[in-house]
Amino acid sequence: MYSYMQNVLLRDTDQMSMAHALEVRVPFLDHELVEYMMHVNDQIKYPTTPKKLLIDSFADLLPDNVVNRPKMGFVLPWDHWMRNELKDFCEEKLISLSEIGILEESAVAELWQQFLSSDPKVSWSRIWPLVVLSTWIKTNRIEA
Repeated sequence: MYSYMQNVLLRDTDQMSMAHALEVRVPFLDHELVEYMMHVNDQIKYPTTPKKLLIDSFADLLPDNVVNRPKMGFVLPWDHWMRNELKDFCEEKLISLSEIGILEESAVAELWQQFLSSDPKVSWSRIWPLVVLSTWIKTNRIEA
């Protein structure tokens, strides 16, 4: 409550909502609910699985496929974006990075082609830092 939720989750929610002029509510952080739950014994809150008490509270209102759905993380579709909507942008930045001369042009081109051909050794997370580096170099007018 005083670390990850406060310093990451709530801060990020606040910043992202303000950046897009959204009014956001965090319903499970209602002060009366939080105060009540702080007094509930942990054996009741965490009997077998995370969020069991919450799920049991809503089980009759939610369909079974929601109640019993496996846990899923929230992942942005970088791989898809970089192969589609951001493909031209990425190519432009990688070409620009090669032209600066700090990286070997053929190595950058080969890495990009490996990514586009779905080579498992080259994921989006290996390419994206190069795209960002190119943008940073241009923004800061860095010369080789």
